Formats: sequence, C-alpha cells, structure tokens
Amino acid sequence: MSGGALNALAARVGLEGGYYDGFGNWREAAPEDRVALLRSLGLAPDGPGAAEAAIERLDADDWHRVLPPVLVLQGGGARQAEVTLPDVERGARLRWELQLESGEARGGEAEFASLPLVDRRAIAGRLYERRGLPLPVDLPNGYHRLALPELGAALSLIAAPAECYRPAALLASRRLWGLSVQLYSLRSRRNWGIGDFTDLARLMALAGRLGAAFVGINPLHARCPFRPQEDSPYAPSDRRFLDTLSLDVEAIPDIREDPRLRAYVADAKLQARLGELRRQALVDYPGVTAVKRPLFEAAYGHFRRRHLARDTDHAGEFRRFVAEGGEVLSRFARFLAIRGATRADNGEVPAWQDWPAALRNPESAEVAALAEREAARVEFHLYLQWQAELQLAAVAAAAQSAGLTVGLYRDLAVGAGRDGAESWSASGLLASEVTVGAPPDHYNSEGQNWGLPPVRPAALRAAAYEPFVALLRANMRHAGALRIDHAMALTRLFWIPAGRSGAAGSYLHYPFADLAAIVALESQRQRCLVIGEDLGSVPEGFRDRLRALGILSYRVLWFERGEGGSFRAPTDYPALAIAIPTTHDLPTLAGFWTGHDIARRAALGLYADEGAERRETEQRAADRFRLAEALARAGLWAPDPACPGAVAPEQLAPSIHRFIAQSGAALAAVQLDDVLGELDAVNLPGTFQQYPNWRRKLGRDLEDLEDDPRLAALAAAMREAGRE
Repeated sequence: MSGGALNALAARVGLEGGYYDGFGNWREAAPEDRVALLRSLGLAPDGPGAAEAAIERLDADDWHRVLPPVLVLQGGGARQAEVTLPDVERGARLRWELQLESGEARGGEAEFASLPLVDRRAIAGRLYERRGLPLPVDLPNGYHRLALPELGAALSLIAAPAECYRPAALLASRRLWGLSVQLYSLRSRRNWGIGDFTDLARLMALAGRLGAAFVGINPLHARCPFRPQEDSPYAPSDRRFLDTLSLDVEAIPDIREDPRLRAYVADAKLQARLGELRRQALVDYPGVTAVKRPLFEAAYGHFRRRHLARDTDHAGEFRRFVAEGGEVLSRFARFLAIRGATRADNGEVPAWQDWPAALRNPESAEVAALAEREAARVEFHLYLQWQAELQLAAVAAAAQSAGLTVGLYRDLAVGAGRDGAESWSASGLLASEVTVGAPPDHYNSEGQNWGLPPVRPAALRAAAYEPFVALLRANMRHAGALRIDHAMALTRLFWIPAGRSGAAGSYLHYPFADLAAIVALESQRQRCLVIGEDLGSVPEGFRDRLRALGILSYRVLWFERGEGGSFRAPTDYPALAIAIPTTHDLPTLAGFWTGHDIARRAALGLYADEGAERRETEQRAADRFRLAEALARAGLWAPDPACPGAVAPEQLAPSIHRFIAQSGAALAAVQLDDVLGELDAVNLPGTFQQYPNWRRKLGRDLEDLEDDPRLAALAAAMREAGRE
C-alpha cells in the first residue's frame, strides 16, 4: 500500500491527514491509525493495491447510481438534480415525477442529451455522463420525492430556507436574558430527591416574574433505567427520548386516580425515605430510581386495568402517541424490554453487543418474537415516554403562561452511549470501532476521548438524513431554543481508533451544507432558535457560516480573550450570540476566584506533577488580575485580585453578571449555581468516579428562591443594562 494511495483514499472520504493540537502544533496521523479509521468506514485499505481498489469501488458506486439518495437545496437560485447515465443512453428521454410533501404531484419530460453537462467519467472502460435536470423554481420548503419511473430511480428532495428561526424580539435587535440550571440539581420541598418537570415548570413561572426570556437546562435525553449510576446527561442511552427519572410521580394522572396509590405515596415510611433523599447534598440516582420505579409500575398497572381494558379516551390518547412515535419509538421500547429480560445471573445488565447475535439486529424475527412475549414490558416503556411527553408539554405551557419570550432552552448532546438504545436501533449508521473526542490541548495533554460512537457520513446520506431529522424534531419539541453541543460536528468530528487516546485521532468531514440546511428547515418549522456550541478547536470560517445561517454563537467569558490574555470588553461580543460567564464543564465563579477547582484537582491527583499545578495556580492568579481589570474598565465593581481569600466576595458574581448583561450579545445566560454562590463545579472533566459529576444539588430549595434578593438584584441588573 503506497502512501500516495492511502492519502488519496483518505481525501476521497474526507479524512484529514493530521491535525493542529491546542498548542498550534501540527501532528501527522500515524498510518496505522488512518488505516483503522478507514476500515471503520467500511473500506479495506490494507495490502498491496487495496487503497486503489477501494477508490475504484467508491467511484463505481457513485457513477452507477442514476440519482443520488438525497438532494438538499437551500435558499433560492437555480435548482437541479444530477442524473447519471451511461453514454450509450444519452439519447434517453426522461420522464420525471415530483411528489411534494403536501401531496401535490408535478411532472415533466426532458431529453437527457439536451440537459447541461455536469461531468463525464470512464468507469471500468465504460463512459458515463452526469447532467443537470432543472427543478421547479417555486419548490416549497419541505421533504419531497423526485422519481424517474422508467429508470427505476428516485431520490429524497429536501428544500430548506436560507436561515434558522429567530423570534421577533431578536429580529428587532432586542436583547434578552435567561437562567440556566441542571434540572436534576433543583431542590424543592416536594420532589423525590431529584429535580423534576414540576420543579422546572415552577422555575419557568419564577423566571417570568423576574423578566427572563428563557430557562436553559441540561440534555433531557433518556438514560439507561437499569444502570442509574451512569448519570452523565451527555452520554445518554437515546437522545430522541426523554429521561423518565425527571417525571414527577405524583403528577401522573393514574397515581391520582387510584386511592390505593395515593395512600402508598402518603405512607409515613415512604415519606421518610423521600425526606432523606431530599436532604442529601448529592443526587442518589440508584436511591431515586428505587423509590420511583415501583410507582411507575403501579401507575402503568392502573392504566392497563382502568383505561386500556375499557378503551377510554385516555387510552385513545396513549394509542395516538404510540402511533405518532412510529417505528423509532417502538424500537426504543423494545430495546428496554429486551435489556430488562436479558440480565445476567449476577443481576448485571450486559451491553447489547454481548447479547445473542440474533437480538443485536432490531429487525430480526427473534427480536420481534421476544418483544411479543414481553409485550407488557414494551408497553410499560411506551407509557413512561408518554407521561414524560405530557409533563414536558406542561413545562412549555408554563413558560408561555409566564410570558417567556423564548421559553424552554434545551440541549442536544453530540452523541449517545455505545451500548444504548440509540446505537442498537441504528447500528448500521455507526462506526462501532471508533469513538469521538478532541485533540490534545492545555487542559488534556493526551486529548479527550468521549467514548461515543460516531455516525458514518455516507450511511447518514444513504438514509436521506432521516435519523438526523428525527433527532432534531425530538429535541426541538416544546423548546423555544436548542443548543447543539459541539456544533462543529456539523462539519467535522475528531475520530479516534478504538482503544487509543485522543492524540491518535483525526478529523473526518461531514456534509455541512446539507446538515445545516436541515437544521434551518426544522428550526423554522418548530419555531425554535438554534445556538451552536462553538468552543474548542473551531475550523477557520466556521463561525461565519453559522452566522450566515442565523445560528447563535456560544460565547463564554473565560474564553473571550484579546492580546496578552486580557478579557474582551462587553461591547466586543458579537450580536448574534449568547454570552455566559461559565459553563457546566468549567469552575463556578466562586470556584474560579478562590482556586477551589485547582485544589480539587490537586487533591484528586489529576496533575501530572507539582509543576503543572504550580503553573495553573500562577495562570489563575494572572487571570484574576485580568478579570478585575476588565470589570473596572466596564465601570463595574472589581475585587482585589491580590487577596482572593477562601471565600469569593459577595459582589463578585453580581458584577460579572452585569458585565455579561452589558455585552452586545442578543442573549445573556446566568447559571443559577453562580447566583447562589455554589463553590463546586457541576462536572470536573477528566474524572469519573473520583468526583461526583452531574450529582451536585443547589444549596437552596426552589420555594426559597421566590424571595431571594440575589435573584431580584440580577433581574434589576439585566433591566438596567437594557435587557428584557
């Protein structure tokens, strides 16, 4: 295998030959790592002539297709579909049929030889021509179907608007603000030890009274109910469905209907246990699951007896939900039913990759048979998703009633867990021997490996992007805004061979124009603002492309630096952006100022040596001076950076929040953690069991926040800065 042929094959499929790390150094990808990545794409580049043969197969597959699987058009201008035929058929007359999403049918005819020539290629000694078939100029936005019946060819045709949706307030250049919070971290005197949808609805009402426009939360993706200890919202089981642990048990209608269940909930023993769960400083996921699960089961049992058996209106609503969810929802429920039925003798829940071979295929007869035997369990999981959907809809209604201009601001994780429902139901899309992550940088010398399997771009295109459309729709539902985590995944992802560190990875490119157009189409349809998390290694020009699409940039105070590391002035923030002081992966404001996060890392042995800790301590001291200088330049209160103290000054967070409020960004978001002065970070990257990631609760109950002067002061600061 020649290096030139390997390079040509990699370039053909969009795999880069290396990368720039966080220090600005170019790192060439090792040949064996590139071979492993190409193999995961279904190619076989090993051996003499193998890379050349793989290129020939790719070319043949491309030129032997009369039509591509999908065509995505965005905005106005000339529109055409490329038709490919052997040169001997260039005299063919094409009859085309266009089935619009609305049901309207259009059609026409054209001489192939008279169409504009796009390209000509000889494949295996046979000449092929590719010509452009003009499409109607008044093609409406939507999902259509173009067919050439006589040739037995068809493609999915997606027409998209030029930009994403933005609410009228933003189009009028009004500046808005909102709160952000980890849903599970909400305390209340009524929840069951974890923040739930009822808590979120109450927070919406509070945000409305404060004058906020939105409440942003962590991803609501479905976690594995059989592994409650796996608590990261960014490594879920399935991003298309909801985390049922967020359900308010007592708000489920079937609990309220059954007097025996109401009595069970009111029992002193259960109430005592709930009190214990509420008082804990950290969310006890196994403990919360243990008290909620029996009530979920009982509620479903009541629903079966009282409604399904009698075919009530309530049962009809459930059946409509299941029908609308279609095969995607059914597969999700089947997966959970099978997973529950395939426990090992020791009670462990095996990964689906370790199931019997027949059960690894969602379309197998064995899966259908097992799902039939476990029909009640399948229905149980459908029921829980229905209840979660109803409660999330109530959250959106609460936001609307409270007058929030944007409403619920949801978060879409970059991927799902390797052994979750999403990967099982769409395993053909994934590169199973690869994970994604990020190159080495100042924070991670070996890079980051997130352990999530990526989608193969060619497979996604072959599926006419339907899985991507479904993912967007599921996460835009009931939302006024959606944050796309690691938005660079729209154009490239850092692929890492199995078992290797992030340093061994390379970037693989994705069809940005197509994916971005679909984001715009779904954004307009769902009336959902889009925010692209564009932190880390951002390709040149990427932010410009997002801006052209009307996607808001994600600007974090700590990373907005000028020459010499100084913090940018608020007026330097771009208008089409959301400005925030810090994120869930960074220290809280109090933790940053006091260096609490550095002490935590040192205590956990996360520094390579004492020198690394000393350098970060010195860097932090310099950043305190820079921050104080930036606040003072903005005319705001500034703390003494030479005396950080063990406790952050009370005025620190309010001053930083005023700084963000003054920014030119369309949106400003403030973490509830920082308003309340939390010291510990939500998540400490690079840790797993050493640190309680995704478990810390807020220090105050939701009921006590109603009259908290810190929130009133925040609202006043936002108003004074001209934010509505």
